[in-house]
Amino acid sequence: MTTLSMTSTNLETRATGGPMPRLPRGRRTVAAVLVALVLLLLAGFAAWQAVLVQAGQQPTPLDAAAISSRLNQTAWSDPAVLVAGTVLVVLGLWLLVVAFIPPRRKLVELREEHPDVVTGIHPADLRRALNGAAERVDGITTATTSLTRGAAAVRVASPLGDPAGLVEAVTESLVDQLDQLNSVEPLTPRVTLTEGNRR
Repeated sequence: MTTLSMTSTNLETRATGGPMPRLPRGRRTVAAVLVALVLLLLAGFAAWQAVLVQAGQQPTPLDAAAISSRLNQTAWSDPAVLVAGTVLVVLGLWLLVVAFIPPRRKLVELREEHPDVVTGIHPADLRRALNGAAERVDGITTATTSLTRGAAAVRVASPLGDPAGLVEAVTESLVDQLDQLNSVEPLTPRVTLTEGNRR
């Protein structure tokens, strides 16, 4: 028996004819931490320089006057300027893409009878459920599932000398399991059979 770890979210009642409730998407943690860290370092450096100036000390390790003079003497075609500009443009475009494209959901959404309840299953638990469904077929020793958009690729192994009909039987078992789970985005099982110990 495969144990499924599932998470349910009871959402607010939607208006009649409204869209089906959806599970929240993941967070852009890496991008948020990166931006926050860069801003924190810049703010800390600026504050430190301001304190040094107010205390009558020479700002270190950077001298603003020397940097300004060097920049005035640097041409736009200088390789260092081009490299720095390219890096900043790429970083800025990446942050814009991250901001506008929502992250993928961490759970696979499942349908529920109640129109205002949405349920999700972790991909790892879904893979275990499909592995179990495949291994329940007589003649199948092991099964390994990988999930892609719209498909569940299941590789099964059998020691039988005549595996005729096994692929169809495994596919039927997987279809039954997927029908029970009833995911919002349908998954099509694709079964690959390995005979004996050959890979």
